[in-house]
Amino acid sequence: MDPTPPRRAAAPLTVAVAVLMAMTATACSGGGGSSGSAAQSASPTAQLTDSQAKSALIGISTLGAQWKAGAGSASAGTQDALLRSKTDKPDCQVLLDRLNSVDLFGAGPTAKSTEAFTEPSRNARLTYQVASYQPDALDKAMDWLKTLPSGCDAFSATDPSGNKVNGQVVATKMPDVGDDRIGLRTTLATTTQGLKATLTLDTAAVRVGSSAVTVANGGLDGAEGSATEQAVQKGVPRLKEALAGKTP
Repeated sequence: MDPTPPRRAAAPLTVAVAVLMAMTATACSGGGGSSGSAAQSASPTAQLTDSQAKSALIGISTLGAQWKAGAGSASAGTQDALLRSKTDKPDCQVLLDRLNSVDLFGAGPTAKSTEAFTEPSRNARLTYQVASYQPDALDKAMDWLKTLPSGCDAFSATDPSGNKVNGQVVATKMPDVGDDRIGLRTTLATTTQGLKATLTLDTAAVRVGSSAVTVANGGLDGAEGSATEQAVQKGVPRLKEALAGKTP
């Protein structure tokens, strides 16, 4: 009788080798496809240059023919005075200061570009900004903005002429765009020489990776929410294209 045992170990070994080869082939083909797709997408930490930020700005065609280029407004003096009001509530004061300086995040950007528009019939102004930031600073700023509807739901302030100002901040609905977003409506109401004046200002902030779009829109004749939404909906895709190295 032949003492040599049957060679059954070869089958498991062959299966193991086949599985290993299949896994290697999958990693090469599947991994190659994934990296190619990722290469076409913007990195979450991609930083804009100033020229890329400028290319991502919106134009008058985005807003409509009623809007004009430039930041001038017949009611700019009263509006700016209200934004220079002082309050004892620290977070509300920071908000007023940032709205006045057109710097909603308060974090030093690595790149930034800003465009301003006016709507003469309503004495409205809209400021649109694209910028990149350090990721931690941007996350902190977004989280802070989200606290304002509760922290500044009602506050008192005093304008530069000594008039009492009643302020309020409420959350507004935002289009579902970007990685994170917040919409706010700030109203500042006062009486000057017997005449009532109320500034209504819509602000929107949308984060895309470590970059963001911010919009401030409104005036003494109210804020047109549709213009803010239009700016965000049309502007965020432009930012994404700029981050991907394309020309919007």
